[in-house]
Amino acid sequence: MVRLTPARRAGVSRTTIYRRFSNKDELIAAVIERENVVLFAEIADELKHAGPQSNYYVEAFTHAILKFRRHRVLNRMMTDEPALVIELAGQHYGAAIIRMAEALRVIFPAGFAERIGEQAVNELADTILRYAAMVLLLPSAQPLESADEIRAFATQHFLPSLPAALRAVPAG
Repeated sequence: MVRLTPARRAGVSRTTIYRRFSNKDELIAAVIERENVVLFAEIADELKHAGPQSNYYVEAFTHAILKFRRHRVLNRMMTDEPALVIELAGQHYGAAIIRMAEALRVIFPAGFAERIGEQAVNELADTILRYAAMVLLLPSAQPLESADEIRAFATQHFLPSLPAALRAVPAG
């Protein structure tokens, strides 16, 4: 089996790739960023148009985990290169919070983000990212494969950790 380099796969020369990216990790970070932007936008759009749910936060978390696991590039990175994913998350975590907060503003009903305030939106973005990383990267004593298993986890662990401003004001 012949493995293609990133430059060959993209149909450009190595020089072209390395004019923009100084090393392989930078290239990988850019690919992850691009894929995350698309994925977050898809999740936000799907949740914005979803019907009524028993618990909005649990359903949104569950949907995001399942969608992430079906994403060919991002899921493969998580399963094949977890150490690199954690390293890159450390380097780009601020940008991930901003991106998640932007997606939340799309998902929330009109005026909700303003009611709870920017700090609560950013805290929720941080909470979502931390719990998603936990589910996607760490082993679990209980299975977390099906939607029902993820919902049970989210209800037991994720909901109690929501920022106080969100526990006081329902999203839907």
